[in-house]
Parts: sequence; structure tokens; C-alpha cells
Amino acid sequence: MRVGLDFGTTNSSAAVYDGSRLTLLPLDPVSSSPSILRSTLFITREGAAYIGRAAINHFTEGNVGREVVYEWKYLGDAEMTFAELGTQQQALYVKVEVNAPGRLFRSLKTGLRDRSFRHTNVFGISYSLEELIAIVLRLIYERIEASIGQKVTGMVIGRPVHYAASREADALAFERMQAACRLAELPGVTFLDEPIGAALAYAREVRSAQHALVFDFGGGTLDVTIMRLDGRGRRQFIATDGVPVGGDLLDQRLVMGRLMPHFGEGATLGARRLPFPTHVLEHLSEWQTISDMTQPKYLEIIDEAVAIGDRTKELKALRSLVRQNYGLPMYEAVEQTKVQLSEADTAVLGMHMGEIDFDETVPRWDFERLIGPDVRAVSACIDRVLATAGMRPKDIDVVLRTGGSSRIPRFIKMLAEKFGTAKLQEMDVFTGVASGMAIAAYERA
Repeated sequence: MRVGLDFGTTNSSAAVYDGSRLTLLPLDPVSSSPSILRSTLFITREGAAYIGRAAINHFTEGNVGREVVYEWKYLGDAEMTFAELGTQQQALYVKVEVNAPGRLFRSLKTGLRDRSFRHTNVFGISYSLEELIAIVLRLIYERIEASIGQKVTGMVIGRPVHYAASREADALAFERMQAACRLAELPGVTFLDEPIGAALAYAREVRSAQHALVFDFGGGTLDVTIMRLDGRGRRQFIATDGVPVGGDLLDQRLVMGRLMPHFGEGATLGARRLPFPTHVLEHLSEWQTISDMTQPKYLEIIDEAVAIGDRTKELKALRSLVRQNYGLPMYEAVEQTKVQLSEADTAVLGMHMGEIDFDETVPRWDFERLIGPDVRAVSACIDRVLATAGMRPKDIDVVLRTGGSSRIPRFIKMLAEKFGTAKLQEMDVFTGVASGMAIAAYERA
């Protein structure tokens, strides 16, 4: 049996196709939507691995609200030679976090393009990025086989048109993804551009000749493809393009644009009124980097700021955010606010936990201001793919929106301005790509 897999930055899904019927597979039995698996990984101190909603639940239960505690750990003795004193034995110690029950990883796919992300230490064991992704892929693979009740003989896995803006980083990301698949021992893996997968799912139902543009906007990337359908089942892919703009980046815009003052931005320290170090607050730009702030060197800076700073409430909130692992709840609240702004003109982004206590009213117009650069980057990507195809907006008959970020009103407005509202059509937002991968898997058998 050949299957299709959409391994996404935020969500993953899988499907099978038998030539007439598409079936989405239940990858996450814990989730309220079993066919949609959150692309998360949780590794316990004992080495057990969980993915999806179970990963988030384990992290939340064991980490959120837990005070970070460090202790000095003895590493051993080392010989040190000094010119005047000769050779002496020196005991080596390091501060380690002693009470963390596990480590959570999100948006691992985004890390593929980051050359600096090579290894990370998880309770004394070093994991490469490829190894972490392989754990997720292997567990997904095992769930697929359990669901279909037979061996998987081949897989078509979706990939962004471009993992990164530069050719070098894009090539690196794809090499690492291929390596992860090998480590996971996935059988017969081939790759297909994600928007092409979405286009295949759409083409299955079309009986008229047309040009379709697929707008696939997920958590990590925006991908676009133009396809020609002849109305008799034949299709031709004319052009594809993409940019590394996705839902995770839009979340960061909200955090950095609206929440920084609630965590000490603008605070001054001591009698000399020195500014609070901006490099500390820059760690709030990603959920993963907030956990970096639990290192003793950052905790010491924050503790001192609380003691001598002039924005005590906000600096205590920062301390609580870091020391009590509230970074994940913050980013989940930000994501929910972003979703609400797709339905309403304003939304309230609130946090009331530990020493964090605020309600930030976010108007949609200001969110759209914050994501202005991203809207322009996406618009330019569409213009490029049209130019590559030698087409103009009027030549496109239908614009297919898929991916969770494709529901954001500012991007819908941008598409309407280019192509006209009547041409816009929403596909299965979270599973359309997986369906197309399953079709491709069937056709490649």
C-alpha cells in the first residue's frame, strides 16, 4: 500500500487513495480531529517519545507552571597546568536543570533551513535535528500501518516549493529532510511540491477546462502553483514558487509588535537608568528561544532587573514567563487571537497565570499593519509565478486557498484584489495537501 503524507510545520496528515475513494487516516487518536496531527514531539527524561496532542498534554501537565530549578552537577576532575604552580587537579561542575520531566519540540520542519541547528542536548543525550524529525516520522509511519492494517510499500511526502529564501539553505533543508526519512526507515519515499498535491486533490473533481492557481499557506511557508486542466482528466503544472512566510512568522509579529511592553520593554535599571537589555527580550520572538532563557546567565539578568528595575510588574511577568514555562501557553494564546481576528475586527489577547496578568486588545487593522511586510512578500511571490507562467491574473479561472493561514482576511483581500472575489475558493484547509499526496502515491505505484 502506498500512502501520501503531508508533514507540515504546524500540522501533519496522511491519506490513501484506491483510484476512486480518498481516505484520511487517524494519526492522532487523542485529538478532537484525529486526521490532523500537531507536528510536535515530547521526549521524557527517561527517553520516551510522544507526538501530536499527547506531546502537548505531557508538556503542559509536567512543565507549565513548574519552577525551573538548577543545581551544580559534578562532571569529574581535570588536570590543569600553570607556569608557576605546576599541574593541579581541578573539579569540574556545571549548572543543570534538575526537575524538568521532558522537552517539547514544535515547528521542527522550520529548523531544517537553519544551519546552526545541528544538535541539541536532551537529558544528556545529543540529538541531531534529523534524528528528532525521524522520531516523529517513524511514529507517524507506525500509526499509518496500524490504521490501514497492512505494510506501507511507498510514501509520497509533501515538501515546500522553497524551504528557504536562499538556494543554499533550501538545498540544505531538503538534504536534511531526506536524511530524516532514511533514519526513520520509511519505505520508497518520493517527494512532491505541496501546492501540486493540493492541485491534484482539486483536479480529481473538476470536469471543465481551466487554469487554477493554488495558494497553499501553512505554518511555515507560502507555496503557489499554476495548473492547466483540460476537462478530460489531464493536467499540466505550469509554474510553482514559494516564500518562507507562514503562520508561525505571523504569530511572532503579534508577540513582538504587541506584547513586549507587558514583559519589560522600555524598563530602566538602577540609579543610572540603564535600558533593560534588548537581546534578552528578543528571545520572545519564538517559543523555542524562550526556553533558552532558562539558562542561568539569563535568569540572573532577569532577577537583577526585577530587583532594580522601574517596571517591576512587567519584569516579574517576564521572570514568571521564563521560570514557570509559560511560553507555550503564550504562543497558543497568540495563535488563538490570530484565528479570532479572521472572524472579528478586534480580539483580546490575555494571559493570567503566575505573575503574568494582562489583557491586550488587538484590532485587526493593527495586526494587518504588523504583517504588512509579509503580505508584500506573498504578493510578490504570486506575481513571480504568474510571470514564470507567462500569464496575467485575468487568465486564472479559479484560486484555491488551502492551509490554515489562507483564512486570514488580509491575504484573502490581496487575492481578491488581484483575481476578483468570484474566483476564490477554499479547499480542505488542513488535509487538502495530504489528499493530493495520496493521489500521487497511487499514480506512481
